[in-house]
Amino acid sequence: MSTAGSVSKGCFTFKGKKRRVNVEDYLPRAQNKDIESCQARFHELWEEMDTQMQILQSDFNSSIFEELLTYTQCAHASFSLETCASASLREIPAAALVTGVNTPDHGTMFGNLVSMLRDRVTPLVTILKSKDCQSVRNILTRTMSQLLDNTHLDYDDDEDSEAVNSRSLPLTLSTLAKWYHNKYVSKPSSPKKRKSSAGVGVERGGLPPVVIVMEDFENFPPRVVQDFIIITSNYISLLPVVFIFGIATSVSAIHRLLPNEVSSLLCMEKFQAPPSTEYLTLAISQMLMTSRCPFKLGKGVFQLLLDIFLYYDFSVLNFNQALRFAMLDHYTSQPLSYLCCNHDDTEVTVNQMDGQALDRLRQLSSFMSYVEECSTTEQPSLLLDEKFTKRRVVQLINEMFEYHINFFPILNCLHTLVSKLPGYPLGKQVREVYSACLEESVWEREDYKHATDLLRMLAKDELKTLVTQCVNKLATEAQLASVKTDLERFGYRMDHIDEEAEEEPAGDMEMVDTSLPSRTSLHQLRQRLQDISKKQKKQSPFEKLREEIVDYCHALFRKYLIAPSSLPLYEIFYYTSTRVIKQRLNASPRSALQKALSNPGYYLQVTICVCCDVEGNHIGSRMPDTCVVYKLHLECGQLINLYDWMQAFVTVVQQEDENDSLKQADHKLQARFIQAVSQLQFLGFIKPTKRKTDHVARLTWGGC
Repeated sequence: MSTAGSVSKGCFTFKGKKRRVNVEDYLPRAQNKDIESCQARFHELWEEMDTQMQILQSDFNSSIFEELLTYTQCAHASFSLETCASASLREIPAAALVTGVNTPDHGTMFGNLVSMLRDRVTPLVTILKSKDCQSVRNILTRTMSQLLDNTHLDYDDDEDSEAVNSRSLPLTLSTLAKWYHNKYVSKPSSPKKRKSSAGVGVERGGLPPVVIVMEDFENFPPRVVQDFIIITSNYISLLPVVFIFGIATSVSAIHRLLPNEVSSLLCMEKFQAPPSTEYLTLAISQMLMTSRCPFKLGKGVFQLLLDIFLYYDFSVLNFNQALRFAMLDHYTSQPLSYLCCNHDDTEVTVNQMDGQALDRLRQLSSFMSYVEECSTTEQPSLLLDEKFTKRRVVQLINEMFEYHINFFPILNCLHTLVSKLPGYPLGKQVREVYSACLEESVWEREDYKHATDLLRMLAKDELKTLVTQCVNKLATEAQLASVKTDLERFGYRMDHIDEEAEEEPAGDMEMVDTSLPSRTSLHQLRQRLQDISKKQKKQSPFEKLREEIVDYCHALFRKYLIAPSSLPLYEIFYYTSTRVIKQRLNASPRSALQKALSNPGYYLQVTICVCCDVEGNHIGSRMPDTCVVYKLHLECGQLINLYDWMQAFVTVVQQEDENDSLKQADHKLQARFIQAVSQLQFLGFIKPTKRKTDHVARLTWGGC
């Protein structure tokens, strides 16, 4: 990092200590003897969820990875010993992999891609990052070190078992071409046998291509990439090179970095990775919106995690880590969270509760509300009788699991009905409908009433398609077989609506008083005309059936889509600490810095002393130098005189060095002051200014 603009004109080195960080140490701990049970439950459930996430992510990217593997394997299918000598200048095969803007996930994605390439296509794979490739020499060094030093690990041949030291060879593509010719081309073209990541021997015939993966292609220096592509094009007849460019935005980024004379050397093909929003929807549907996992997110936490994902980073990896933190905080801060377990372990876990745990359970607000709703004969038993309370808790937990079993299939039916309506009243994605159902009873929302009004205006074909989709959603739900049967009956009636029309007798039209008042307002006149129109119009058989279907679905939603916050023992299964999530995942760096500099004792809890535990604007002589300098700079205006600032600093801390000689104290204090000022500049509180040579400009105002 350049220090040309630094106040001290110095060079600073920050060397961190390597130590294992335990995330659980930073979370509040529940003060009860069941904390070990809570942690065991957390590890058990998170291992299951993490395994499902990894399987889901690998399956999600499998299609695009298969296309890339096929492309790299067929790019140089005709490359052989005969074509090497007589081949003319050809274009370099290049795959433009559009990955999206979720940059935190790119490392995992390209790591999986490189592993699959080495296992199934070629051992000659190198991955380059822009931070390590600021010159052509850096690119050649990284490429040759990865190709030459790691190739021997993929083969069982005794003659290839010795690693090639890339440091002893010239860093040129000519060296790499000679090595490739001696290793692959000059030998008999017998199929080689290598070991896959699973340890199974895999045969691969022909000459393996050399795959060069540039993970963050847009961040590479343009001139460096251009020179490297031009150099590589001169060796395309000797090296079967294939480029894979990782693009975060669009393919046009390649044309912005590469001029026409360079891009003409490439034969590019575009590969579009699935957007991370689709994976998020799939992950929520497969893990959170299922009865298999007892842990759930409350309305505020769920919406906060969605907002961070959609409006900040689009990172699935960060979403998974945030979900893990929420689960860990729930199991460490909620004393009764060990009851959030698998359904089969419920009765055993409840029976092991002692009197103290039952008292904590009785203090839950949802359980207290449940007790108030019970009869007067049951209330004393729920508050005093342990056996009766345990039996009722087991019953309530079983009802919670049954609620989740019915809740999510009916929620999918609601999403099916409203996802194609004009304007999307309840949202287009299933996560939006789920968020609306978490907040309150969905039938009480205005947008739900608007959605039902739109459903009452659907055509026959549209309504028939939606009913069929709902039947398919409930195909595997045995507990909702009656609902599925009713919906199938509605579908059958719509198919035979003409027969119902013939059987229905024709009735006389109702006589309606169509007289209008002589004097009325415009609103009353419109309402009167609408009432007359409704009474005069006779409903067709399909309109009656449509009303019947909508009313049936409305009753279904009122029965099963109850807001979870209204259920007893809601706090055990749902995590609702939005404030903790905001502090940990959406922190404010500036306020944290100002608080640390104003009150160092808050952070120095291990070595806290009386001198750091100060109040207000008081400046302690034994406070850290950076804190002293920070508090002094709060007393200054827009420009700060460095000499006056240093004299004030010396006045505050000089009593520490009163036993030393004045000269030594001056040198020490001056060095300490310069170091503290440089740290403030690094943190962004001050900057040098040209208005006055011996002054610095203040960049912030106010303290903590």
